[in-house]
Amino acid sequence: MKTEVLVAFGANLGNGEKTFHDAAAAIRETFGAVRTSSLIRTRAVTTGGGSGEEPDYWNAVLRFHAPSGWTPLELLRWLLALEKTLGRKRTGGHWAARTADLDLLFWDGLFLDAAPELVLPHPMIPWRDFVLGPACEIAPEWVHPLTGLPLREMRDAPKPPLLWDSMKPVPEALIQKARETHRAILAKRWVCRNGEDSEVFENVKRLVGP
Repeated sequence: MKTEVLVAFGANLGNGEKTFHDAAAAIRETFGAVRTSSLIRTRAVTTGGGSGEEPDYWNAVLRFHAPSGWTPLELLRWLLALEKTLGRKRTGGHWAARTADLDLLFWDGLFLDAAPELVLPHPMIPWRDFVLGPACEIAPEWVHPLTGLPLREMRDAPKPPLLWDSMKPVPEALIQKARETHRAILAKRWVCRNGEDSEVFENVKRLVGP
């Protein structure tokens, strides 16, 4: 049985329009039919709270099926390899400008904490308009497995997050509270899984607001 996935595209170096079409073509060649959102321009936002300090981004979301037998980690590694093919060089830190960024957003309705390698759904979805907007264009009915809300409701009526200020696994009680209150979880374990320090988590908290 095939699994439906959503993948976010971002680029603010090089020819972002061409890179997006190349990425969509590569995904289509490997996985078959792909539904794509509009390609939009957005201002770069940093963890320090500023904007416009880097070139503007091209952003979009793609919807397709992963093959039977694949795991989320296998698809993630395939996407990382595609980023390299598209010219990405991972220098300057996790939040640096890039020629191509492909984030696995959803794997059906799976919740997975395999930090530091992968967290599903992508933990920053609720606070990224440049993801929620394109995602709602092609998947407004997609239900977030932690909040229990379709993406269109998360975009149109955002709720304050539940906070988990620890690198330890998020407790089941907090996950259950998220589902009961329809609130997303902002967890240091998920935000800082790529080696960022605690200051990054504090900056993200300020970005998403109370």
